[in-house]
Amino acid sequence: MEPNAPPPRTRWQALETLQQAGVSVFVSMSPTYPTMDEDDFHELLSYFRAFGEVVVFHEPINPRGANFQQCLTAAKEAGYDDVVIELQQMQDSHQYWVEYALEQLNTVQHVATRFDGLEVHSWPGDELVRSTSGQLRSKLKAMQQAVSPESFSGQDYRELSTQAG
Repeated sequence: MEPNAPPPRTRWQALETLQQAGVSVFVSMSPTYPTMDEDDFHELLSYFRAFGEVVVFHEPINPRGANFQQCLTAAKEAGYDDVVIELQQMQDSHQYWVEYALEQLNTVQHVATRFDGLEVHSWPGDELVRSTSGQLRSKLKAMQQAVSPESFSGQDYRELSTQAG
């Protein structure tokens, strides 16, 4: 929906060219929209997995700031009425957004388990963490603090961080 973004096919071709040249491929799957379901995530993660062992960074949309308003405006202009309705509900109800964000995080993590070699590093925003308590809050904080699984120069980053400590 971003007006100046290259078409998806061009982005896929660029990722494929980079991957074939030996450049590690990382994908940002964010924000994810409230109308996206398990099938949508499966399709996207299938594409990402086709690049090989890739890290996917994921964050549900957060109804804060100008970026959210830009998404809402773009959805309206593109005639995506179902997306507009969901985004407006998120904007109007904090609890609706919290439930959506938790569902998205769970769904993406669940779908990712179907793909060997595909790592999804989900990022629950601070507002989502503050909106929870108990074990759920602890789980979300752990997701935030987790070292993302990408490797550098053929050595796993997690190995480098433990060697440095």
